Parts: sequence; C-alpha cells; structure tokens
Amino acid sequence: MADTDYEALLRGLPHAEFEVAKTDIQYLTNCAYHMSAFAGLHPGDAELTVGEGLSRLARLSRQRQPGIEVLSYEDMILTNPVQTDPRVYCLGAAGVEERDFCLGHQLIEGELQLAIDALLELRDVADADARQRLALCMKHLETANHVLTRFHEHMSPDLFGQFRVFYGKNPYKDRLGPSGRFSGRIVAASVLLIGEELFLQKPQYFSDLYRLSEYYPQAYIHEVFRWLSPNKEDAWLKPDWLEGKADFPRFSTISPVIEHGNSEIRMLRASCVRALDRFTLMHHSTALKYTVEPGRPVVGVEASESIDAVLLQRLLPTAPR
Repeated sequence: MADTDYEALLRGLPHAEFEVAKTDIQYLTNCAYHMSAFAGLHPGDAELTVGEGLSRLARLSRQRQPGIEVLSYEDMILTNPVQTDPRVYCLGAAGVEERDFCLGHQLIEGELQLAIDALLELRDVADADARQRLALCMKHLETANHVLTRFHEHMSPDLFGQFRVFYGKNPYKDRLGPSGRFSGRIVAASVLLIGEELFLQKPQYFSDLYRLSEYYPQAYIHEVFRWLSPNKEDAWLKPDWLEGKADFPRFSTISPVIEHGNSEIRMLRASCVRALDRFTLMHHSTALKYTVEPGRPVVGVEASESIDAVLLQRLLPTAPR
C-alpha cells in the first residue's frame, strides 16, 4: 500500500466498481476486527491489526458513499457480487452455504423491488390498473416468501453457525451487525401497503426507523423518508407526525387509491397485506430457528430490545399469527 496510490484509484472508480471496492474494504476491515477478537487483542492492538492504510481507505469510501463504519447489510447483500465473484469468509461447504445465504437475500430483494414498483405505479400513476398492479405485487411478495421458506427448511444450522460469527456485532465498536432488519425495501413495502395502520398501531416501528437510519442503505432509506416528509425537504429530520404534531402522510401510501376502488381492489390489497405478514412471520420463525434457539447472538438488535418485538414490528396486531 505504500507503493501504490490506492486513494486516487478509489476516487477514480466508476460507481458500480466503487461499490464493489467499498464492499471489499468493509469485508477486510470486518475480518481484521473479528480475528483480533478471536485472538483476544485489546482495542489498540486491534486497530494496529486493521492498519492505517486500510482504515484510511474505509474512511475515504464513506466520504464518497455515506454509511456506518462497520460492515453493513448493504455491503453484505446489495453490493456483494454474489453471482459472479462472491465475497465470503468461509471455504468448502460453509463457503457455499454463505454464498447461497447472500444470494437468497439478493433474490428476495429483487422480488421486493418488483412488488414496490407495482405499488408505486398504483400510487403515483393516475390511470394505473389497480387490479393488475396489486396482483403483481402479491405475486412478488409470495415469491420472496418462497425463497425465505427455503432458508427455513433447508439451510444447515451447523454451516450457518460457521460463517455467522463473522457477521456479528463489531467486537470493538458500538455498532450493530448486518441484518435483514435493515432492508430498505421491506420498509418501503410496509410504508406503501400499511404505513398509516403501522403508525397508529405500532408507532415504535417508525421511531426505530429514524433512530437507526444510518444502518439502512442510505440512498434507499432517504427516498422513503422523502415520501414521509410532508414538504419533501429535510427528509432526514424526524417529522412532526412522528411526535403527534401532525397527521400521518397518507399520500405516501396506496390507501387513498384503495379507498376509491371497488370491493375487489380492497380484497386484493388485503391479500397483499397478508402476503407481507406471512413474510414477516417466516422471517421471525427462521431467526428463531437459526439464531435464538441455538443461542447465537442476534445481529441488528440492541441488548435492550426484545427480539420478538423487533422481528414482529411490521406485523399488525389484527393479522393472523
């Protein structure tokens, strides 16, 4: 690193290549911290293990693309080139399981985005075919749930445990590890489908969303916050409606469109909500099966939080359990 100007190379990379480079930097930094913890090193020695050169590149990458100073869900899932050149920590069967874990999450993210696209067209396009858009949304939510169900039924607990240790909370920094809790697309789908109901029944969901916003993919969560901002400005600021000083911005959801639809449209929307609920419940069951029940640390959750409360935050109390 002393002989090459990696900082200049990093600054000059096209965006797509930069995202992969940032992922590499975060994976390497994360590995150095965890290996230091495995060796029982004190914080000062851990920083020496990471090295000034790698730390400097990590800071530079965050200047170009804001994010937390630890490995994030965005690094692990969204920018990891899993299908062509996967970034994984383990070799052998555990490495294959680790790759498939990341790939499965990418597939889920893709299906969620297609569901969101359908809902956005329904919300924002005046002559959109509501029946068609809602049916398409439900189809993609069900496919996402199918992928998650495959995880629940077929992932090896032993192999999962081997690579899971590298994705836990950073042992030297007060930062949460990468978690599906920080999927911006789950937030977007929840806001579009049941945003107002969530706020009325579980306002803590939105409080946590703003409180932990730095853990989400920044560009994506900023767009969702823009929807939720009445004046479309200062989207990062906590909105007045969250403190009970204004009404929830219903225009960020599909509710106004549904209210003007017929009974078939309302039933289709209800089917989409149930599909989202099934996904939430499957995520809950899978997390319990592979992390809580074997006694592994749960990333993405603070010590003061209830794992059940966090995993079921998107589930409306009226939904079937």
